[in-house]
Amino acid sequence: MTSMNAKFEELKHQAADKDSLIKSTQLQLSDAKIKLADKQTALEKLQWEAMTSNKKVEKLHEDLGSVQGEISSFLSLFEGLTKNHPTMSAEDYDVTPYHLNHLPHTDDWDEAEMQKMEEAREAYVAIVAAAKEKQDKDSIAAAATARLHLQ
Repeated sequence: MTSMNAKFEELKHQAADKDSLIKSTQLQLSDAKIKLADKQTALEKLQWEAMTSNKKVEKLHEDLGSVQGEISSFLSLFEGLTKNHPTMSAEDYDVTPYHLNHLPHTDDWDEAEMQKMEEAREAYVAIVAAAKEKQDKDSIAAAATARLHLQ
C-alpha cells in the first residue's frame, strides 16, 4: 500500500508538471496568436496604404497628362502667335513705369474719407466682376466709371 501511495504521489507530481507545461504552452500559443493578429493588421494597413498610394499615383498621372496637354496647347498657341507676328518687339509695348507720386497721403484722411474709399473700392470690385461675367459695353462702361470714381 505504501509503494502504491508513493507511486500515486509520483504520478500526481508528474501530472502537475505536465499541467504546468500545458499551461505554459497555451500561454505561448496565445501570445503567438496575438502577435500574428497584430502582424495581419499591420499587413492589411500596409496593403490599404499601398492601394491608396496607387490610386493617388494614377490620379497624378492623369493630372500630369492633362497638364502636358495644356502645355502643348499653349506652346502651339505661342508658336502660332510668333509665326503670325514675327516683327513684334519690346518697342510695340508701352513699358513706361507708372509712378504714384501724385497720390495724396492717406495719413491726413479721416475715418469718413477712408470709409468712402473702401465703399468705392468694394463697388468697383463688384462692377468689375459683373463686367467680366457679362462682357457687354454697358458693363465695361460702368466699370470704367467706377474706376474713375475710385481714383
